[in-house]
Parts: sequence; structure tokens; C-alpha cells
Amino acid sequence: MYFNEFLRENRSQYDVLLSDIDGTLVHGKHPLPGAEELLRLCHELELPLFLLTNDSNHSLEEKSAIIRSAGLNIEASEIISAGSILKFFVKKHNCAGQKFFVLGDLGNPCFAELAGLQVCRDSSQIDECRGVIIGEGKYDWQEKLYAAFNFFIRHPERWLLSPNPDAYWPSHVLGEFGIGAGGKARFLSMLLGEHGIRLEPHYLGKPYPEIYHFALEEARRCRDLKEPLKPSRALMLGDSLTSDIAGANAIGINSVLLMTGITTPDKLANAAEDIRPSMVFAHLGKN
Repeated sequence: MYFNEFLRENRSQYDVLLSDIDGTLVHGKHPLPGAEELLRLCHELELPLFLLTNDSNHSLEEKSAIIRSAGLNIEASEIISAGSILKFFVKKHNCAGQKFFVLGDLGNPCFAELAGLQVCRDSSQIDECRGVIIGEGKYDWQEKLYAAFNFFIRHPERWLLSPNPDAYWPSHVLGEFGIGAGGKARFLSMLLGEHGIRLEPHYLGKPYPEIYHFALEEARRCRDLKEPLKPSRALMLGDSLTSDIAGANAIGINSVLLMTGITTPDKLANAAEDIRPSMVFAHLGKN
């Protein structure tokens, strides 16, 4: 059975579908078989669909344009990025209007500014900041990481945020890998540890819970429900055991693994219990 067939037959059991993007709906610049059918099906069944991504280097509008260029008609309002969760963080920790030192990019418009934070990129002003946010894209790593390292030696109580937890990311164009924001955050944490300062990065994207809780709240608003949406009424579709599946399992969301991305049959067979999916499908649909 294809996933799309399962969804049609079991629509009444779910209030929202959450989905990964790369390796699940698209591969490079092309939609995977069944992806376009899935979007039509969600519309037909009146099932809210949100795409979850750890890409905090592109704004929701930019990400929507990228997905559209791959042939899928996705609105910015249907995307939840790790960068989006900065709003959740700012509200939870009451830091609206405060200044954070940002390494790299956080989309255009900037996720940090949209969340109500002041963005600082001037290393000479870093001591005025409540914390550091590890962004993505191209920037002077040596200068910025040097400034951040010494900042935390002076202020170990302040925040080290990495919206994107990923250590690396694949470049479909070059066939190589780039170093992700999470990798840089852990490098900084390691250096501080060797200096005797224990500081763990605070992550916002998959597999960490904030992005899933944020998605459930967005789905509740979308369906105009008065009560919180139960995780058991949600599906998370993805291709990564350690990201999509692990995060969903941790908060009780039904996890669905697609064998169209990075997970091989051997990896699935040897997966630990906490990252084993609720369901497995080879493909979304025929075409």
C-alpha cells in the first residue's frame, strides 16, 4: 500500500499531517512520486498540512519559492522552520526587544527580527547581547566564532541558540556536504568545555520538541479548536530516523517513515526502539 492510500482510508483518525521536505516530498529540484497527489489529497480531505524544516537560512517566503521551483504548490503559511520557533522561544523566556549576536543568516526577512529580537552583528558590541544565535550561510567564521567563544568565557550564563540542530547538510548541486549550524554550535560548546565551561546549545528544530509543539499549536489554530490538539491525532512523515521519527516519537506523534530518502533497510532493521517508526511506506504514491 502507498502512503496516500493509507491516508485516504484513515483520514478520520487524524487532525493534521506534518511532513519533512527533502527526501520525503522532493529530491533536489524534483518532486518525489506521489508528492503532488498528496497535496491534492490533503486539500480534498480538508486535512491541514504543515512542512517542517530545519533550514533557518531561508525565510518562509524564500523556502516556499524553492519548493515551488521543484514543482510543488506550497504557501509560506504551510511551512514551519526551525527559525520560526524563535517566536516561541522569545515568548517563553520573555526576551522580546533584547539584543542577540547573530552568526550568519537567518532568512530574509530575518527570523530573529520577526521574533522581536534586536540583531547585532558587530563583534565590538557582543557584550551588550543576551546571547548568541548560530545562523547559516556564508560569513567570517574565524571572527564570529572567536568573538562568541570569548563572550561565553566572560558570560557563561547567557544563551547559545542554534535554531538548526543539523551538523551538516547535503549539496545536491555539488554532491558534497556543508557544515550546518548545529555542527558549529557543538564545536563552540566543545571549546568552552575544554576551557572548563559547560554550556549546551539550545536547539529549536527537529528532533527537539519545540518545533513539534509549535506545529501542533498552529494546527489547533488552523482547525479553530478550543482544546490543545492531541499528539496522537497527528502524523509526522519523514525519511530520517534520528530527526523526523525520533522527534515525533518523543512527544507521542504517530511517525511515518518513507524509504525514499536517507534511511536504508539495514538502518531501519537495526534502529533503536525510540527511533523506530509507527509505520513504514516505500513511496507516497505511484507518480
